[in-house]
Amino acid sequence: MHRRRTFLKGAGIVGTAGILGVSNVAATTTTGIDDALDLTGGVQDAIAVLDADAAVEGIAEEITDLDVDAESRAFEVLPLVYFRAPGAVIETVAELDGVRYVAANRELEYYNDDAAEVTDVNAARSSRNVDGSGTHVAVIDSGIDALHPDLTVENNYQWAGNPIGSPTLWVPAHDLDTDELGHGTHCSGTVAGRGDTDGGMAPSASLTGYSTGAAVSVLKSAAAFDHLLANHADAVDVVSNSYGAASGADFDPNAPLNVATETATFDENLVCVFAAGNDGPSANTLNDYAKAPWVLGVAATNDDKALMDFSSRGRPGGKHDRSAALDDETGIYRPGVAAPGNQINSTMSPTDILQATAPDTDPYYAAISGTSMACPVVSGVAALMLEAASGTPDALEVIRTIEATADDIGFDPYETGRGFVDADAAVDRAASGDWA
Repeated sequence: MHRRRTFLKGAGIVGTAGILGVSNVAATTTTGIDDALDLTGGVQDAIAVLDADAAVEGIAEEITDLDVDAESRAFEVLPLVYFRAPGAVIETVAELDGVRYVAANRELEYYNDDAAEVTDVNAARSSRNVDGSGTHVAVIDSGIDALHPDLTVENNYQWAGNPIGSPTLWVPAHDLDTDELGHGTHCSGTVAGRGDTDGGMAPSASLTGYSTGAAVSVLKSAAAFDHLLANHADAVDVVSNSYGAASGADFDPNAPLNVATETATFDENLVCVFAAGNDGPSANTLNDYAKAPWVLGVAATNDDKALMDFSSRGRPGGKHDRSAALDDETGIYRPGVAAPGNQINSTMSPTDILQATAPDTDPYYAAISGTSMACPVVSGVAALMLEAASGTPDALEVIRTIEATADDIGFDPYETGRGFVDADAAVDRAASGDWA
């Protein structure tokens, strides 16, 4: 039985600027305000993280009433309020009853040969006759080409770009191409592409796409989780996230995205998978959102199972035991597992920007690298496990079983976690109900 946990206040959210940029770590003040916010400056974007039982709409109204320049929007499900206000008002917001932290709306980054063969996905699909049928994966990314011949998209949402006014944050895009880069289409194809040669891990899984556009931010990704939880929580099984902010900062349970994944995991039993980050090979460069002990971070290898230099590493002396991190209400400072992330061939529109960086002979495919590419491999494996599952596992049982069945490939846990993902072994244990 999954249960809701609410972690204690910790260190602040950190972030990075630009799609290919390197993160700049900022310390967090003891007053519950992200140091990236200028308390003496003008109007800024911020996100108030509230206590779990706080009245979200009421606090949003309180914030709006504080100043003529203050605007706010309450999230539907998550205990978050997005607002714009001058620096002095931000300080007042942090002191309101029910507000536990105020975060900046930081920019994040996307973490930019046969993965199905080397991970034993093909073996699992053959031996257990699974292909992801009946499972549903949400991909929060740059978008998805719903017109691509090898993708079936059940729900396709586009960021509306006006969080305070109208239209709503997310508008249905139906059978349109919402991807400005090709990154999200590529990740979606790795999960559920139907191509004969370069098909995805779970080709019969259904997809929901959230297009954050060419630039992803804390607001957009947290709002995607909020919309998903409000509208598709009963349908979605796995959420694939190939973006983040890599740094050496401690895990921050008050960061809006960590609140979002905690809610998704313990309230709705969704398996949340995150790219480990592309800031390796140095230690202590892990994606801040892969440090949450209830999500599965994924490092990147080549097809020979050698760790890629770009793949972010955790802390050599940090906490690596998932159960202990959950019990102690702290972060886990290692990836969960590793998967192929080097020159992965997957779906892409002929006109996408990333198509020019590594064109394939097939104009509807391209080969690109990154932990972004490794993340959806494992998301697809989770979908296969849930199709084969005996009983209804908790999200953490799925994560622990993927880790327990991973192959030791000779790297330290802070580098590749429990090892290289073994889909055949993981699906086999799921089918027999032998959850870790």
